[in-house]
Amino acid sequence: MTSNEFQEKTAEIDGLVQRVNNLSDEEARTAALELLQSMMDLHGAALSRIVEVLSSSGEAGRTSLAKLGQDPLICGLMVLYELHPVALEDRVKRAVEKARSDLRKQGAKIELTGITDSVVRVRIENTGHTCGSSADALRSLVEQAILEAAPEVVQVVTEGLPAPGSGFVPLSTIQPASAKEQENYEKSTA
Repeated sequence: MTSNEFQEKTAEIDGLVQRVNNLSDEEARTAALELLQSMMDLHGAALSRIVEVLSSSGEAGRTSLAKLGQDPLICGLMVLYELHPVALEDRVKRAVEKARSDLRKQGAKIELTGITDSVVRVRIENTGHTCGSSADALRSLVEQAILEAAPEVVQVVTEGLPAPGSGFVPLSTIQPASAKEQENYEKSTA
């Protein structure tokens, strides 16, 4: 299950919980919510115990726990139950580092500018020539990397790129023609 599939599944569960909350039969609503809470408590206790056992199992256990924390599905569950072994800030920093090499290949640089209340801010500088669609691709790459590592992030704010879907090209990316290009242009129009 990918990070996106996990998010879709949690959205589906949220929708079902809302349907249960809207049941007119109070007894059925109460029983369904108690069942859900009991299942969450049981799963949370079991996951907590797994983390505890791995944490106390020496280097091999801690390595296994770190690998589990990097899996998109397991990472999401660990976050849900507040059991993730790696702090949010560290996971986001790793995700930015991971995205950095992909961005570099596309002529872009990234800087993590802040993390506050599940909102991550990054600055992306596109050092190559870009159009709106490639800016959207850069934004998507960064968002995907961050959300996969930290599914509890509710928003990734990207600065330095045109607004999503915008055809606007920032003036800072427009370069004057070189003397040779200017000369070629003048010859072609004469």
